[in-house]
Amino acid sequence: MSIPENHAKQSKGYLKENSASSFNFDYKRIFFETIRHWWLFIITLGLAFGTVYMLHRYTKPVYSATMSLLIEERGSEQPQNSMMEGFGLSSGMRTIDNQIAILKSWEMFRFAINELDFNLAYFKAGRIKDSEIYGSDNPFTVLFDSAAPQLINTPIYLHHIDDSHFQLTVDSENGNTNSTFIYKQERTGSGFDRIHFQETFRYGDVIETPWLKITVNNNSLNEPDINGYYFEFYDPNALATQYQRYFQAVKADENSSIVHLAVTGFNSAKNIIFLNTLSKVFIRNNLEKKNQIATNTIDFIEGQLLSVSDSLTQTGSALSKFRTDNQLQSISEQTKLLFTRLETAKNQILELNISRNYYQYLNNYFSADTVFSTTIAPAAFPIQNTLISNQILSIIEMNNERQRIGLDRNPLIREMDEKLEVARRTLLSAINSQIQIIDSDIKRLQTVQIETSAQLYQLPETERKLLGIERKFDLNNEVYTFLLRKRSESQIQKASNTPDHSVLETAKHAGQIHPIASRDRQRALIVGLLLPILFVVAKQLFNDKITGSDDIERLTTLPIIGHILHNTKDDNDVVHQHPKSVVAETFRRIRTRLEFLTQNINTPVVAVSSSMPGEGKTFCAYNIASVFAIAGKKTVLVGFDLRKPGLNRLLKTETGLSQYLINKAQLKDILVASKQDNLSILPSGTIPPNPAELIASPRTAELFDELRKEFDVVILDTPPMGIVSDGYMLARFTDSVVFLTRQQYTVKAAFISAIRQMNDEGVKNIGILINDIQQKKGILKYGYGYGYGYGYGYGYGYGYGYYEE
Repeated sequence: MSIPENHAKQSKGYLKENSASSFNFDYKRIFFETIRHWWLFIITLGLAFGTVYMLHRYTKPVYSATMSLLIEERGSEQPQNSMMEGFGLSSGMRTIDNQIAILKSWEMFRFAINELDFNLAYFKAGRIKDSEIYGSDNPFTVLFDSAAPQLINTPIYLHHIDDSHFQLTVDSENGNTNSTFIYKQERTGSGFDRIHFQETFRYGDVIETPWLKITVNNNSLNEPDINGYYFEFYDPNALATQYQRYFQAVKADENSSIVHLAVTGFNSAKNIIFLNTLSKVFIRNNLEKKNQIATNTIDFIEGQLLSVSDSLTQTGSALSKFRTDNQLQSISEQTKLLFTRLETAKNQILELNISRNYYQYLNNYFSADTVFSTTIAPAAFPIQNTLISNQILSIIEMNNERQRIGLDRNPLIREMDEKLEVARRTLLSAINSQIQIIDSDIKRLQTVQIETSAQLYQLPETERKLLGIERKFDLNNEVYTFLLRKRSESQIQKASNTPDHSVLETAKHAGQIHPIASRDRQRALIVGLLLPILFVVAKQLFNDKITGSDDIERLTTLPIIGHILHNTKDDNDVVHQHPKSVVAETFRRIRTRLEFLTQNINTPVVAVSSSMPGEGKTFCAYNIASVFAIAGKKTVLVGFDLRKPGLNRLLKTETGLSQYLINKAQLKDILVASKQDNLSILPSGTIPPNPAELIASPRTAELFDELRKEFDVVILDTPPMGIVSDGYMLARFTDSVVFLTRQQYTVKAAFISAIRQMNDEGVKNIGILINDIQQKKGILKYGYGYGYGYGYGYGYGYGYGYYEE
């Protein structure tokens, strides 16, 4: 973009619309900055892969085992109106979700742990990490007394000495872990604050301490080992909790009855054995629950049989004796009819009494306070009241659901207890009503008995007595036969019961799940490549400094008139002392652009300012003045930075502009001739207490009038515009302003603030100059609009390039 085009745009405002945004994303800069930080990739990749190596070297591997179960939903096909048939649980008790909940319950894990030998673990101590030994490879065996307390969660080290002796060592000071457990009583024992124990024993001898009672047998230990072995006892309750935490049971899909089981742990063999044992315990538990109802029913029938058997024996003996004593074997038809009616009433009363006994049994069973603390399995008996039958089934379902919720310590347990209590009261009320109905029927039948008995008394006494004994015997015999048949049916049903669940696939090793070398290496590669990129992106996003031309162009519409490379020389007067240097050539290009900005002006006044101190105003102003002097222009450099005079240090003088502004000196007295032709310098002079007032005085206007008459070009070294107002007052006398920024030094917010103030003050003909651009050998640079080749004034080119010093 040309200087006139930018000049035309300045009237529209110096700041772009997006200049207030703090984040600017430049993909090209990200790319070249990423390449420039190639060494970061080496560091991060090395650290990432090193971390993976250390992780795999010191981390104990975790393995997984899997198996599959087929869980069938039975019960819905069985008629529920007869509790005698099937002896199975209702369909609600056998839904897949409920069975999975039972399988995942803590009690189920505890039952499995009881059948395993996981309470004692053996380890081979290693230099880096320890490894567990399980199975037939144990070089020694520890036999412990289950009735004595055993130290848990503490390593007990064993060092083999010879074929007959070994050394046992325990060293623990943590009182929280020095607990004991009595396995036979399934409870914790005493705790110990500090244990430091080391003694030598013989293999096969009993070792007894207050916290240990064991016998160690040597299986295959031959030579002493440097690191040795150790074994450790565990609390079975904690083991059950641990396996429950790392266990999963999920359905194959939503409509499938196949359930996949998985468990993770440090020992693959233990994982497989645990899954097989857990499935066996789960299937056995299911069968036991099914058989429990049948068992209770058989017990109830046995009790009834015992009572009827006694009556049948007594009645049979009485019948035989009566016939022998009275020489009577048959009776008349009328007598048979009356006795039939009488026996029918007695038979009905007997059946009602059996039903009443069963209802009374149910009343006592469900009235117990502890009925809901265990699985509900009342004896089954055919009853006519379907309301009571269905209510019992409903209570059984809710109780099983409560057991599952209780195992998981669900906060809904209170609500479930309330529902169960309401259901129980309803059931007890229905049972009592049914008992009252039965009592009423018994009274009615007893009335029939009395009337029939009265008619019988009119018959011959001998026939009447014989018929009574026969009917009583037949009644007891029928009841006895009925109960025998029902008992046989119950026993057959119990024997034919099979589990609802079966093993579809036995447990098998599913591989190592942590750490996984291939996965961790991929992650290390991604992290190693991503971190440097994120660093570069964050560096750009959160960098609040001006870095190059692209930042300037993104913030302002003002033109960039040049780029000053970093001065590697010791001299500040680079243009005069090193005229063929690259820095000198950049100032020549700036001179050309300033001539565009100040065209048609006889004696242009150019101010050099910036947004903050330390950006190189004095250095740039001196060399701009020097480059105009080399072109044959009679030039003067005026040090208007009265607050921090830089020219005073260069010229080593304290006399200058401040003396002129207070009428203590004339212009000719304070002008200093430089070593360069056509260049004069007017230093700042003594630092005054009121620089702003001096600049605003009429003497300043008189000074510019004199300078315009005597010189061709006037260069002003002014204070920073972002700090004080001196520069804005001087801008009234200038024809152009060179606004300086310094790479990686100028703060964007200060730059924006200064540009906004110049726009508000109406400062015209402003050109941006980027100072102190760093060149690094072999480093790709970007964003400065052009590059310089080696030599004097040659090699202009646009784009990106490698700069070599």
